[in-house]
Amino acid sequence: MLGDALRSHRRALNLSQEELADRAGVSVRNLRAIEVGQVRTPRQQTVRLLADALDLTAAQRTRFYALSLTPEATGASPASPEGPRTPSLRPVPAQLPADLDLVGRDDSIAGLDRLLAGGRTRATTTVALVGPAGIGKTSLAVHWAHRVRERFPDGQLFVDLRGFDPRQPPLAPGLASAAFLDALGVPAPSMPADEIGRTGLLRSLLVDRRMLFVLDNAHDSEQARSLLLGGADCLVLVTSRDRLVGLVAGSSAHSVELGPLTPEASRQLLSGRTGTPRTAADAAAIDMITGACGGLPLALTVTAARITSRPSMPLQAVARELTTARNRLDGLSSRDRATDLRSCLDGSYQALSKPAARLFRLLGLHPGPATAVAAASLAGVPVDRVHPLLTELHQSSLLTEQGDARYEQHDLIAAYAAELARRDEPFRRAGLRRLCDHYLHTAASGARLLEPRREQPSMSTPAAGTAVSALGSAEDARNWFLAHHATLLAMVRLAGASGLTTVAWQLAWVLTAFLSRGGHWAAQVAVHRVALRAATADGDLLGMSYAYRGLSRAYLRLGRPDAAEAALLRALRLAARLGDQNGRARAHHGLSVAAEKRNDLRAALDRSRRSAAIFRAVGNTSARAEVLNGAGWLNLKAGHVPRAMRQIRTALVLLRRFGERHGEASAWDSLGCVYAELGHREAADHCFRRALTLFVDLGDRYFQAEALVHRGDNRWVTGDRTAARRHWQRAVGILTDLRHPEAEQVRHRLARATAERPALSLAAGPVVSPGGGRRLRRRGHPLVPRHRHGDGRGRQFSQAVWPRATSRPEE
Repeated sequence: MLGDALRSHRRALNLSQEELADRAGVSVRNLRAIEVGQVRTPRQQTVRLLADALDLTAAQRTRFYALSLTPEATGASPASPEGPRTPSLRPVPAQLPADLDLVGRDDSIAGLDRLLAGGRTRATTTVALVGPAGIGKTSLAVHWAHRVRERFPDGQLFVDLRGFDPRQPPLAPGLASAAFLDALGVPAPSMPADEIGRTGLLRSLLVDRRMLFVLDNAHDSEQARSLLLGGADCLVLVTSRDRLVGLVAGSSAHSVELGPLTPEASRQLLSGRTGTPRTAADAAAIDMITGACGGLPLALTVTAARITSRPSMPLQAVARELTTARNRLDGLSSRDRATDLRSCLDGSYQALSKPAARLFRLLGLHPGPATAVAAASLAGVPVDRVHPLLTELHQSSLLTEQGDARYEQHDLIAAYAAELARRDEPFRRAGLRRLCDHYLHTAASGARLLEPRREQPSMSTPAAGTAVSALGSAEDARNWFLAHHATLLAMVRLAGASGLTTVAWQLAWVLTAFLSRGGHWAAQVAVHRVALRAATADGDLLGMSYAYRGLSRAYLRLGRPDAAEAALLRALRLAARLGDQNGRARAHHGLSVAAEKRNDLRAALDRSRRSAAIFRAVGNTSARAEVLNGAGWLNLKAGHVPRAMRQIRTALVLLRRFGERHGEASAWDSLGCVYAELGHREAADHCFRRALTLFVDLGDRYFQAEALVHRGDNRWVTGDRTAARRHWQRAVGILTDLRHPEAEQVRHRLARATAERPALSLAAGPVVSPGGGRRLRRRGHPLVPRHRHGDGRGRQFSQAVWPRATSRPEE
């Protein structure tokens, strides 16, 4: 009883009733009445004065306040003449909002079930459900709370902490605890006036209760931590857009992060809200709608409401609203701020610091996951200063951090950020220019590592504040291109659409080596078409020339010599107008390759001679060596074997001298074909192996397949048919993966090999022409590849003739 506790504390201080009454400022009569039990529920002001006078600790004060409440509030009945006190019925609050059908969260629910079944500790079990606005945190929390509420018979309490409401500040913890005390039956006059007292009283009342708390929309860990109430039999569910790292680290909370719904779950949610017959009638439109909503439950729910409220509107029209509008969020707007996605995101945005908010707006311009270096370029700040900003955005669930140290915004969050950026056009364009310069100059350095002697157009100095990623080797360059492949393609389109025409065609050009070697020829055509449109619109003849050459290189790999020739003739004319001699020579060399693919060897040799003459005149010896290798290949096809041998060997020496490894690989492959034509099978196999090793090292998949085909043809003639099939099978796998039409030709080889037909190759050895020379059979010869670019490098055949290279620089 309160009287007993008052007497005990007073005597511990060796105070008389008069002395304590004087110290507390209360009447002696009132104090005596409390001690003897005549006043069981004194005014809270009196209790506070006595607690202060007794100098109680926080724990003592909490117990003292609890004893000052009515017996009904503390769960006990007063003594009666018939016997001792007996427990009375305590209030059992049931504050959970109405349950909703939940779609696509089975895994999360199962994880929560496992947490609940995992046993109890002495601490309250706390679960943090975190994720961006509109991801369905509250829906999951409420649904699961209803699912397990029978496990908490003393009640379920719910409070909206208003953590991200742009119209009002977050709810003070003291107000939340007052609401809980009220739900537990504590009358207003009996509630402590201060936050500490209310929290302490709550903890005292919950010591032996099994209750479930849902703290919805917490602003941060600090706001939630003060409301982690109850004992071992209580459960607290906290939802927040903040990742609540402090709560997880400091209070052992279990974190459950919610992500977007899968496409199938999105369709299921939309069908459930709009009616299956309507959605089933236009599956294509539903796929467009769910794709535009990005798996965000709030977006899907708002869209479903729009569909049901406009029954005569075709679903295709709804899909167009969501996918073609410049402001995508207009199609997801609602008069109810609680369901308006833009309003929900406003709350998260306004909670950011000014530097983080600035970066957030700019990240909406980035087409895909961004590294810290790209983000620093967007913001125009050093990389070490951008890391805390990225951490803040990630902590606020406005960014998702991927495993490869890149950050990505949800599509709808990115659309919201882009809207904000468009409100300040100079700010937006400056950030976009820095971003384009980051990718252009980093890609240019990577292209130089892949093709060190391939000419590049002169580029302007990056805009102030641009950060360029450091690439130290060709392997670094390949890995960077692979990691940023999709983003780089999107950046070409973005630059072209934003009027940054020079960036568009230059970025397309520096991507050429990577795209060509990796077999991304369709993408290579696409970006160079964008580049050509941009350069043409700007009247940039040099950009047009480079774009046509980039197109031709892709067309040649795709087996479209006519399209390649048309592009090269335009590039040739433009190079002549510009006085670009290297451009003229490259165009002639490309026309030689196109003519060879049409089996016009005379025209191919003529173009090759023109190319070599121009390169000789301008002193570009390494490029002339590439052309010389191509000429040797053409002479081999024409039956001029001794001349082919001389040209290819000379090219090989020069290419190795200049460190042109791709050209070296190509020359080794050509030399292997010469030896095969001469009947020197082991020498040929040695050359093919050297070529294959280099092509694998350089990442050129198409030429890997070509070298494998040649090696398989050669092994078949030697009688090693198992090895031949193995090489052809590897080649088929690569060509099939590249979707190259030549895969069918190699499958035909394998089919014939399975039938054990020796006529597959030159079983009789080289064919002697009437003039005494050796020539290749023109038709059906398995050792004649489709073309020879002459743009690679190979290795030596004999150590005695070809000394080993001392270094292996990249092309």
